[in-house]
Amino acid sequence: MTIGVQHRVEELADRDDNYVPPYFIPFIRIIPLAELISAVMGIENLYAKQIWDTYYQLVNSFNNEYNVLLNVQKTDIERVTNPLIADMIIKNREGRINIRPGFDGVYGKIILDEKENERKISKQIEQKSLNGYFK
Repeated sequence: MTIGVQHRVEELADRDDNYVPPYFIPFIRIIPLAELISAVMGIENLYAKQIWDTYYQLVNSFNNEYNVLLNVQKTDIERVTNPLIADMIIKNREGRINIRPGFDGVYGKIILDEKENERKISKQIEQKSLNGYFK
């Protein structure tokens, strides 16, 4: 019988599996503000003027992107921008955004609505014949 790495790790371990150091700071997964705005506006190009106008409006109102993403109240955000963007920022903060994972050089996508996502996928699957291009 060969003893594996996991066995050796358990042998050397001096703490339980659920041990959390007293100085531990939990991490937060957040999506960049420009990507949230892009998803709500339905604009694929992250460098579009509309996205960056909204981005700078929020950042200039609340000092920086992290403050907008992590601290500012929803009602305050709604005073500055679209309520849908404010809702998306809060969902991001609470980890309630659905994301279709990326693969092989393709970035993941924010899923706003499952039915909308299914329609987009079904459109991508439809294969056109050559006759479809010559009308």
